[in-house]
Amino acid sequence: MGNINIFDLLIAASGVYLVYTAIIMKKSGELKTGVIISKDIDVNKIRDKEGFIRYMFGKVLILGVLAVVVGLLGILNTRWNGPEYLSLIGIGCYLAVLVFFGIASSKAKKMFIDPLE
Repeated sequence: MGNINIFDLLIAASGVYLVYTAIIMKKSGELKTGVIISKDIDVNKIRDKEGFIRYMFGKVLILGVLAVVVGLLGILNTRWNGPEYLSLIGIGCYLAVLVFFGIASSKAKKMFIDPLE
């Protein structure tokens, strides 16, 4: 087996876990604290759990799939000694989506979790 960048492997593995979390969240209505929402939030006190799941499902799924793709492309690029800029472009796109996810997550917290004022 050739060289594998551990960071690419971790990105791909986190993507698989995000996809799994999104599917479980959608099917069972169960929210994983520490993944989608902060560990300090009591999931039983969320104002609109179904609305939160509807709002975040697609975003978590996209982030997870993109993480898997970026991680696998990085592994393949390293394995076959491809140009380094391909990995950098993939990671740059992943970081852009990660920022988008952070903004969407913050908006979802305000809309569905924070107490009404």
